[in-house]
Amino acid sequence: MKQLKIKNYFFVFFSFLFLISCNDTATTSEKNNDTATTVTKSDTSDMPAYDVAMDPLTVEAEFAKKLGDTLNIKVYEVTLKPGDSVALHTHPDNTLYVLQGGKIIITPQGAGPQEIDVKAGMAIISGSQTHSGKNIGRTTVKLLVHDIYRPRGK
Repeated sequence: MKQLKIKNYFFVFFSFLFLISCNDTATTSEKNNDTATTVTKSDTSDMPAYDVAMDPLTVEAEFAKKLGDTLNIKVYEVTLKPGDSVALHTHPDNTLYVLQGGKIIITPQGAGPQEIDVKAGMAIISGSQTHSGKNIGRTTVKLLVHDIYRPRGK
């Protein structure tokens, strides 16, 4: 019986220490949160230049449907019917997922055109780029695009 009481005392004692340490961790996290905010603010000075006139959702307005825009990430769906062309526009770092495939031509600024067969389920990850595009196939192409506006390291 004495051993059971001793075990209970140890259990209560360690539980108490655990609760105290949890409280200290919360206080430390709050302090670190302030530091993280400061770092985030200084990181935004390294954001790439942003030209609203070259934004894909501005240039591709008739072809694009915005699905989300938060945390410096824009998500939108682009639908290009056969023959549709998209004028020169700029993406920051981005990903692209092909919902419906087809044949497109991408023309990077200052380079020659590149013909690409995009297939449903295909994913592309790319750094920032400026290009134009055209659906040269016989099928409608649907793309899910994520533009990621993030600070760049020096």
